[in-house]
Amino acid sequence: MSFQPYPSQEADLAELRSHGYTGLLNIQTGYGKTPLASWVIRDSGADVTLIAAPDQTIATAWEPTVPQITGQEVRRIGNSKKAHREALAAFELGQPGVYVATPQFITRYKDTHTWSGDLLIVDESHQMSTPGTAGQRKLSGYSRNDRPLAQRFGARLPMSGTYLRNRFVNAWSYGRLLWFDDDHRSGYGYSNFFRWREDHMTCHIQYTAQKDRFGRAKTVKVYDQEAIPGAWVAGAPCVITHLKRERCCEYHPNGFMTNDKPVERHEVIPLLPEQKDAIRDMETMLVTYLEDNPMVAKIPLTREQRIRQLVLGVPTVTPDGDVLFDVDCKSPYIDRLVDLLQNDMEEETCVVWTDSQAFASVVTARLNRVGIPAFEFSGKTRDTRDSDVRAFGSKYRVAVVLLQAGSAGLDSLQFVAKNEVWLNRSTDETDNEQAMGRLDRQGQTSQVMRWFFHDDLGLSEGRFSEAVEKRLILNRSARKVV
Repeated sequence: MSFQPYPSQEADLAELRSHGYTGLLNIQTGYGKTPLASWVIRDSGADVTLIAAPDQTIATAWEPTVPQITGQEVRRIGNSKKAHREALAAFELGQPGVYVATPQFITRYKDTHTWSGDLLIVDESHQMSTPGTAGQRKLSGYSRNDRPLAQRFGARLPMSGTYLRNRFVNAWSYGRLLWFDDDHRSGYGYSNFFRWREDHMTCHIQYTAQKDRFGRAKTVKVYDQEAIPGAWVAGAPCVITHLKRERCCEYHPNGFMTNDKPVERHEVIPLLPEQKDAIRDMETMLVTYLEDNPMVAKIPLTREQRIRQLVLGVPTVTPDGDVLFDVDCKSPYIDRLVDLLQNDMEEETCVVWTDSQAFASVVTARLNRVGIPAFEFSGKTRDTRDSDVRAFGSKYRVAVVLLQAGSAGLDSLQFVAKNEVWLNRSTDETDNEQAMGRLDRQGQTSQVMRWFFHDDLGLSEGRFSEAVEKRLILNRSARKVV
């Protein structure tokens, strides 16, 4: 990676400089947000910088990048190790330096109301953007009793390729983080979230007609869309946007990616009778009765995830409803994956995505058993996964990646792979969208080939279509109105 700014990044620095280094980096994955933020640290002359970043990006992005650009060591703050505790003490005493902490530590640490500094950088800021959550309250404040970090740092720089996180109302959190002094009826830092939803000049109140479980008509308010998509971004004081394959600035008339858009292939995989029986059994558990009349309850998210896992292979379902997979389980998905690797990819490397921890381990074991070297990248393999990534392409041909572990901060895959297979998707569309940026990003020299597996009952396809529709709506809000 070059450590000299691109012309577009020089322009970004100038824009941020003119706004006191406070602004939103609304940049899709692969542009180089970490180097840009590191140049902000150097350019701003900040004495005390705090970076909130996921654990994975601290090791792979911030710790190697910041020293090369700024010459400053990144010190991690926390309570788990002596070095982390010493860094925390130095930070709280106001000693100059660049400090980094995970969102989880910031959320649970009781004394963040004493923290202050010159520059606050929030990597993957969508993780702390949902109004009213503990992380959002610590970061930008939700009620009058909160003492948020944003109000004690001179400059603030949230960055994300999916900053809305599937809900337009999350834009309110960015207003509170960046422009909290702009507290009037249509202001971006409007303090009352519930009034902002109805009063904000771009927030669209949509009334939808629905029926309750007894068939009675009711009207529901929906606040997750804009009256004019893109108006919030266009009117905000400082939002820097860069898109992969859409015009975003004078430097990128067609986006910042030069190679072609990934080729997507969708395959319907016929399920085994045992899988269909297991799915029917679990769905039956959701049926309740009012006298003799069957009524289907709303499917809880955890149960929906379990039903969707059943399409991966013939499972063992515990009395508590947990889904387990034996290493020798029958699986049309694994059979088709092996067929693809042996016959369609000509010994090429491949990334396999799944949101099931249990199935990731099974896939990895089965691939190694048939002579296809594979490793698992998940929370279970935390001690070895980074070294395995470095051996990807030499020792290993396949990386089996759990979506929750590898969707953010996992860089370098694009240098060794152009193929990816999606066994299933996460219920969190943000994870899916970020995972799609692991291969399709700067440094990729080939067109990415992407296979999606769907079951013949339509469970995954329905979820996929719903997610695509939602993403298209929100993508319009994340672009400037023209």
